[in-house]
Amino acid sequence: MAAKQKKLDYEAAVKELEALVERLEEGDISLEESLKLYERGVLLTRDCQESLQAAEQKVQMLLQQSGQSNMVDFDPETGDA
Repeated sequence: MAAKQKKLDYEAAVKELEALVERLEEGDISLEESLKLYERGVLLTRDCQESLQAAEQKVQMLLQQSGQSNMVDFDPETGDA
């Protein structure tokens, strides 16, 4: 079993994911290589999700400390929180 790789920071993981997607979309790699890239992409996606969840928890804690109890969902269409 391969040793677990060091966890990347969020930005580095997203950048690597983008590069993986580009390579997979090119379609000029073997099935075996595609599967390896896909597996790496799944791991990176999980790391990104964990980073985002940790950031959200930190924001929640900061809001609670400042006396604000709830976060409001952001509406990307209107730009309003």
